This record gives sequence, structure tokens and C-alpha cells, in this order.
Amino acid sequence: MDVLASSPTAPDLAASVILLRPASHGIEVLMVERPQRGFFGGIVVFPGGKVDAIDRSGLARKVVTGDQEDQQFRSAALRELAEETGLAVTTDGVARAPRARDEDLFRELDKGGSTLTGDDLVLVSRWVTPELAPRRFDTMFYLLPVTSTPDVLLDADELVDFDWVTAAEALHRHEKGIWRMILPTLAHLRWLERRHSIEDAVDSAQGADGRTLIEPKVMEDGSLVPIHLPAGLP
Repeated sequence: MDVLASSPTAPDLAASVILLRPASHGIEVLMVERPQRGFFGGIVVFPGGKVDAIDRSGLARKVVTGDQEDQQFRSAALRELAEETGLAVTTDGVARAPRARDEDLFRELDKGGSTLTGDDLVLVSRWVTPELAPRRFDTMFYLLPVTSTPDVLLDADELVDFDWVTAAEALHRHEKGIWRMILPTLAHLRWLERRHSIEDAVDSAQGADGRTLIEPKVMEDGSLVPIHLPAGLP
């Protein structure tokens, strides 16, 4: 089967959250595993998903605060995190999310007087799948530092497992064949592995808006050229 399409397809907009918490052995990141079905079947990723119509709606703008420039991406990042892991990032801290989806999630939050906040989301990079790939994504990756969270409660329809691990441990599991991961996830983990602290990671990512568009290059055999995010984003 050819891995390249004959003509470019429009990318789906998406967002991912690199959730970081301090640990005695360094920085831990939340990784989640997709079920064995669909385009990303069986891979381990950061929580996230596609930008939906609800993320462009007036309801989302009412319930999600943050940078209006990329509000739809921040809405998708926070909504998917809440739906998939049960973690709602609100103006009062990380709380238990209502067990609801899409419009119902936003209505339940609004009814409870809770507001999701994208103010602490720090853009790391924006990745666009190469033009000739059969399915394409235009994805914003955000850092989100947290000090404590409720227990993760997975949506069994979306995820089958999760773990809080260091970047080094996540990369080790990939190298040993325990976890399957794709290039953007690996690139961010390699970048995160070089960070000395959460503050270092946030400082390194500051100013990424508008100048970190990454489109991996495709080789003649259809493989992607490996990409490492720099120690300090340009």
C-alpha cells in the first residue's frame, strides 16, 4: 500500500497537551494509550484530539478562557483532556471533569460555575503532516505544568491505559518495543528529556507562537526524516 496520497489533502486541526508534574526523580509526563483500532490504533501519545465544531462555538468561547488567537486549539486541548482523562483544567485548579462530552461537557461546566482555562497552556510547537500523506493533521502541542491532579479516569472508548513517566522512561519503553509512538511524540519526549526542570521546559518553550511550524520531510521510500526539537526553540 502506498503511504503517500496522489494530491495533498486538507489537514484536520488538532491539539495535544503535554501535561507535566514534578516528581522526586525529575519531571513526569502523562502518556495515554489508544485502543487497537483506527488510524492511531495501539499507539502511546499525549492526551488530545481533533478540533471540533463545538471548539469554534460561542459556548466554547464562553466556557474556555485564554488566547483568542488560537482559542479553538486551546478549547480542543482542554476538552479532549477532560473527556479522555477526567481532568478539567479550570480557573480554580485541576478538578474532576463532568462525565460528559462535547456540548454537554461545556454545559455541565457552565452549570457548575466552572471555567476551563487555557491561560497556562504554553505552545511548544505546531506540526503539519507532510502534504502527500493519506491523512493529515495540523496540530498544536502545548505544555501544561501542574502540581497535583485528581486521579486519572480514562474514557474506555478512547483510551486503554495511561502512565505518569519521565521522558527517559517513555523513550526507553519505545526503544524496547513496549510502547509504539509516532514521530511528533518522540520528538517532544527527546526535547523534554533535555530539560532540567518544569521551569526550564516552560522557559524554553516561551515565544514559540508563529515560528515553530514543523512539517517533517518525506524520503523517497515514504519514511520521515527524524526531527529533534532544539534545546532552546529558535
